Amino acid sequence: MAAGFSPWEQASMADERFQRFSAGQFAQIARHWNLGLSEDLMDLLQRMFWLDPRHRLSLEQVRAHPWMNGPVTPPPPPPEA
Repeated sequence: MAAGFSPWEQASMADERFQRFSAGQFAQIARHWNLGLSEDLMDLLQRMFWLDPRHRLSLEQVRAHPWMNGPVTPPPPPPEA
């Protein structure tokens, strides 16, 4: 949702993007794709993408993450037709 497209086709080790994201390479890829995501958002997403559930953030940790508690920026106005 943050980038406007799904991060992978299928959540399986057969999908290279899934492999790389779940192995800790999300921020590197997001910067390469020039997505314009903040460091805090990339950190939050990476912590949610870990393959091993013991390493993933809990819902409580997600809610406490700095990105979730930072300043709220309204979305840009829709383009004029």
